[in-house]
Amino acid sequence: MLSDSMIILRKELKRIFTDRRSLFFLVVLPLVMLPAMYSVMAKMGEVKDSDIASFRSTICLYEGEGNSGFTTPFIQTLSELNTNLRLVERDELDAVKQSITGREQELLIVLPDHFGESLEACETFDISAFYNSTADYSVYAYEQSQQALLTLTDEIVRERITGRGICDDVLSVFTINGSMQEYDLAPEGSVIGKVIGILLPFFILIYLFANSMKVGLDSVAGEKERGTLAIQLVNQVDRLSIVIGKMLSVMMAAVVGAASSVIGLIIASRYFISMFGDAGPAMSGYSMSTLSILQFAIVTIPLAVLVASIVLIVSTYARNAKEGQGMIMPIYFAVMIMGIASMQAGDVAPVWMRSTPIFNSLIVLKSIFMHDAAWGSIMTAVLSSVVVSAVIIYLTLRMFSNEKILFRI
Repeated sequence: MLSDSMIILRKELKRIFTDRRSLFFLVVLPLVMLPAMYSVMAKMGEVKDSDIASFRSTICLYEGEGNSGFTTPFIQTLSELNTNLRLVERDELDAVKQSITGREQELLIVLPDHFGESLEACETFDISAFYNSTADYSVYAYEQSQQALLTLTDEIVRERITGRGICDDVLSVFTINGSMQEYDLAPEGSVIGKVIGILLPFFILIYLFANSMKVGLDSVAGEKERGTLAIQLVNQVDRLSIVIGKMLSVMMAAVVGAASSVIGLIIASRYFISMFGDAGPAMSGYSMSTLSILQFAIVTIPLAVLVASIVLIVSTYARNAKEGQGMIMPIYFAVMIMGIASMQAGDVAPVWMRSTPIFNSLIVLKSIFMHDAAWGSIMTAVLSSVVVSAVIIYLTLRMFSNEKILFRI
């Protein structure tokens, strides 16, 4: 039986890896696509941030009535920003608001009437700032102006305190992490490990499933269309050998494609790290130990078997490859949802997720990349994948033994 399975496996692998299109989609595309995608995203993000920061916004300021002599600090503070400051009158306010909605101007700051009295009485007054939350330039102008006005508030409060003969140190009770010391105690490389641990299991699952679909649907349903499956069956080859040989070929193709996507994502990591802001020391120095690589293989191989068996049973039931594609797509969407859900899981995933096949493999893969995987969780994920795969393979074998299903019209 094993020799027959190896013969079928070699035949399937030759068919897969001698086809240029299959090689392109399995190996080349994920290896090139992920670095290209993240490099473009990172570059566009840098260009966008640079453009927003260098843009000279137009800020309109209404000084209010009865504030002669009190608006000077506000005008000076806003003038120091990279903006065009324009003073407006009350009858212009509605037109200015409409221009902000139309993205012609970025910000309108309205000082209340007679706020000088509130300043002298040390009373709180409200400043209105109108902006357009859908316009990047407007949001940036609002954030910069808000920060500048808050700084002015601190200066005014400090002047009030010192004017009463009180040291301005009274405004500060203590600081947190105020020195230049490094306070983040995360192990070296663990930050990027967490980022990779969130993204990589999802991509591994998607590429395992996508590559299994490309190969597995043609492996049985495609051979039904071409009539070559019947030739294999009449050659007195044990049907379990056929199932195992085809499943191994689908699994190997899926693993090759997933490995290519992993390499591509690792190459792309330098680009998507930059999208998380400052890449400090905790972002560098990531590496996987021999133990982590071993744990990764122990979890990934049964997961690949499970995915391949799912695709194979659909391919066996389908009349042809086209019908198989229609039947597999809902399962593919369900797998994508599972991958996205695992990305959103916190450091401690829910119990139901840790005990559910596929979910638990993704959670364990995440912990492996973060170097804190427990062997108990690993064995649970492996055992669940093996058990479900065995059940699906058994059902597939029953289908291969049923001529009505295997050659249904």
